[in-house]
Amino acid sequence: MNPSKYLLLAILALGSTSVFAEGGAERSKQFWQAFREDQVRLHGDDNQQVLAERERKAEEKAREVAKD
Repeated sequence: MNPSKYLLLAILALGSTSVFAEGGAERSKQFWQAFREDQVRLHGDDNQQVLAERERKAEEKAREVAKD
């Protein structure tokens, strides 16, 4: 194969990866939020649970505002 075909394959491969990256930041935030909530549930610290609940509500409110 000549170099132009390799270049075309590289461009197509890089262009298709953006499809899989959509919403990646949100998924990461959701993962860490769920992780924190599980840790609070497992370890039972009431103060931490209140803080986690406040943080979750703030993030939900921010998502609602962002949707509008």
